[in-house]
Amino acid sequence: MTDPRPAVVAKRLSGLRRVIAFSSAKGGVGKTMCTVVSALALAQGGRRVGILDLDMQGASAHLFLGLTPRLPEEDHGILPLPVVDGVSLMSVAAFTGERALPLRGAEVSDAVLELLAVTMWGPAEFLLVDMPPGMGEEILDLSRLVPRLEALVVSTPAAVSVSVVERLLSVLKELRVPVPALIANMVQDDAGPVRKLARRNGVESVVEVPVDPFLESAIGNPVALASSRAGRAIAEALAGLGYLKGGGK
Repeated sequence: MTDPRPAVVAKRLSGLRRVIAFSSAKGGVGKTMCTVVSALALAQGGRRVGILDLDMQGASAHLFLGLTPRLPEEDHGILPLPVVDGVSLMSVAAFTGERALPLRGAEVSDAVLELLAVTMWGPAEFLLVDMPPGMGEEILDLSRLVPRLEALVVSTPAAVSVSVVERLLSVLKELRVPVPALIANMVQDDAGPVRKLARRNGVESVVEVPVDPFLESAIGNPVALASSRAGRAIAEALAGLGYLKGGGK
C-alpha cells in the first residue's frame, strides 16, 4: 500500500513561502541558536514563522525559547506551540518532554515524515528547520519531501568545523539543495576560513556572527536573544539576504 503521508506533507507545506534548513555537519557550532534567533528576527520584521526542531535525540529549540514542552492541541492535525507573536514551534519534545528518544535509521525517517504530515503551520510564511548535526536521514528525507528546500549552513572558523562542513556542502550539492549563505558563528577575530570555504563551494554570501559572552545568559529569554550581539548580527544579515523583502528573492 502506498504511504499517503508524502502527499499530505506537500499539502501541509503548500502555504509556506520558504522552507530553510539550518544545517551543520558538526555539533556545538550554534546551529539551534542561529535558527531561533533568525525566527525571532523574521517575526520582528513582520513575518510569521514556524520552527521545526528535527533533532530527535537532542531537541533544544524549546530551551532557547524558554518554552516548557507540552502536548499540542489538535485541529484536523497538530497545532505547533505558540512561542511569541509571529513564532510557533513543533518539536518531538512536545511529545517526549525531556525523556530520551533512541531511534534507529528507519525510525528516524518515519518520525520526520510523521511530524511533517501532522503539523498544521497555519498562517506561517517561513518554516525554519533546526537540523541535527550530520548528514543522515533527516536531511535526505527533507530534501526528498520538500522540493523548495534551501539550507543555511553553520560553521565556526575552526579548521575542524570548516573541514566537516565542506563535506556537508558536497552532499547538499548532490541533493540539489541551494545554499544562499554560510553562517560563520562565534567569530572572534577573523571569519577568513569560512569565507574561503564559501568561495571554494560557490556560496555567494557569508553571515558573520560575533562571539557574544552574554549569549548564554539570554537562553530561555526570546527578547534578550533577539537583542543580543548575535541576534542583531543575524537580523541585519537576513535583511541583506532579502528574507525580509516580500517573502522571496
